[in-house]
Amino acid sequence: MSNKMKLTDYVVDFLEKKGIHDFFGYQGTMIAHLVDSIEKNPDARSHSSYNEQGAAFAACGYAQAKDACGCAYATSGPGAANLLSGVADAYFDSLPVIFITGQLNTYEYSGIAGLRQQGFQEIDMVSMAKPVTKYAVQVRDPKNIVRELNLAWQIANTGRKGPVLIDLPMNVQRGEVEDPVYNMKFSEEEIEAVVYGKNDPENGAAFYRDAVAKADSSDAGEAAEYILTKIKEAKRPVFMIGHGADGEAEKILTDLARAHHIPVITSVLARSALGFRDPLNFGCIGGAYGHRYANMIANAKSDLLICFGISLCTRQIGTKVHEFAKGAEIIRVDIDPYNLQREIHEGRKGEKCFCVSAEDVVRKLIEQQGQIDSYEEWLSICQKIRKELEQVDDGTPQRYPNRMIAYLSDQLSDTGAVAVDVGQHMVWSYQSFHNQQGQKTLFSGGHGAMGYALPAAIGAYYATGKPVACICGDGAFQMNIQELQWVKRENIPVKMIVMNNEALGMIRHLQRDYFDCVYADTSDGSGFSSCDFSNVAQAYGIPAKRIQGEDVEKYAGEFLEQNGPELLEIMLEHGTYAYPKTCLGEPIHNQQPYIPQPIFDELMEL
Repeated sequence: MSNKMKLTDYVVDFLEKKGIHDFFGYQGTMIAHLVDSIEKNPDARSHSSYNEQGAAFAACGYAQAKDACGCAYATSGPGAANLLSGVADAYFDSLPVIFITGQLNTYEYSGIAGLRQQGFQEIDMVSMAKPVTKYAVQVRDPKNIVRELNLAWQIANTGRKGPVLIDLPMNVQRGEVEDPVYNMKFSEEEIEAVVYGKNDPENGAAFYRDAVAKADSSDAGEAAEYILTKIKEAKRPVFMIGHGADGEAEKILTDLARAHHIPVITSVLARSALGFRDPLNFGCIGGAYGHRYANMIANAKSDLLICFGISLCTRQIGTKVHEFAKGAEIIRVDIDPYNLQREIHEGRKGEKCFCVSAEDVVRKLIEQQGQIDSYEEWLSICQKIRKELEQVDDGTPQRYPNRMIAYLSDQLSDTGAVAVDVGQHMVWSYQSFHNQQGQKTLFSGGHGAMGYALPAAIGAYYATGKPVACICGDGAFQMNIQELQWVKRENIPVKMIVMNNEALGMIRHLQRDYFDCVYADTSDGSGFSSCDFSNVAQAYGIPAKRIQGEDVEKYAGEFLEQNGPELLEIMLEHGTYAYPKTCLGEPIHNQQPYIPQPIFDELMEL
């Protein structure tokens, strides 16, 4: 006797069995069956945003904070389209998220090339999503859902992780599934054929295999042996850790670094790998706004950079790619072969690439760590560099927002995660937020989407079960300000910090330097303005306070001690900028305001 169940009941049951209990979305006609199934499942919870973009970012924040798969849904047409910025965020930041969109009944859906629309709110969501998903598919027959759902799950959660999208027509949602399967497995060849072959009429699977073949090796043991050989030869090794080495690999690497006194530098997305004050933590690499000491150590002082799951994109190493770390050998371990196609050293001189999982390599390394020396002397040099350059930055008057962030981070030390939006406050935060060990700092790293932080913090709350925080600018906060009602409705304990300089500060900085101080659309009176956010929050029934920047230490601590949601608005000077900053054409370790020459010369000679 066959076991039958409603298709959307199966979808929810499948995801719940995989560990997803929180679903983020917005109700609509063409997704109503799925939402009904979530409501009827005793182990599933639906959380409604006030714009589908908020639901998508919440799923991203959930996936980041939990190091696990998230899920967001939307109805057809504009609802599905509103998800796209969050879909792109998950794609560029390698977050496993299952996106489910509703669609017209198959008998209403035209499917005719060139015909813009036949049914109400009809849209070709699969075509729109393909460039920013690992896999996107429309299920037109209920009997295909078992294979497609199992396949989508495996694709999202293996290899370089990322989002998938399943488009479900209304009549398919209410169909039946016979003999549901929850653990169907697919071979690497099947995954390649589906992910690359179907999406690319020129046989993308072949291109993928060619990219893999261009790496020096795809063998974890061979990579580990090579790394061990080079560490023995090196005087100044550095571990560089990116988001591609999160989870168990990140823990093993930091334990290995601690045992052998090897400095660690991270990408922004991997910033939570170590606590801010950990003696091994030498900050975030950043071509424009990275930590001075990270940029100097990586670019000018190290002789060996061992890079695990870090892309070394221009945002990290600057636009003059071939100028990065010319005095160091670079070893790159990355599961994404396309990342490894980019040369860092011209002609790949002194550069070795391994297309393999970072976790597989570090497990091999830990087995042979007895071969690794201790680097206390080199670590002490790095600590001196950090101390000297922190003193330089602390003495810079323009850095007062960084000092605010440092103070506020101590007031938020009990939060499970802190989501940071995009803008100058993001720079201040990744430079100066004093995260505790185990406290997640969440960023929209690759996509760089304004409006990310508030919904991402909401998602992180459901991932961690702990109070959370978000840090936003006045421009970014207005992007998804409607989610204040979500915060109020579910009484989410999120501390919202809005740093208000009444301007789009990062673009204003650009206009000052390169557009003759013509501040078009970036400040009050020239096409941009901000509101009183404390009044807005109070209108939603959320406690709020507006203070001046100079009063942060006087008032912020006591206000943030309260339970439940709160909004603290901090008024900054109009011309507030982010420093240090690399100017065009300069090496990334020579940032403005420039280091005093005697100090610079002394550190370079160490």
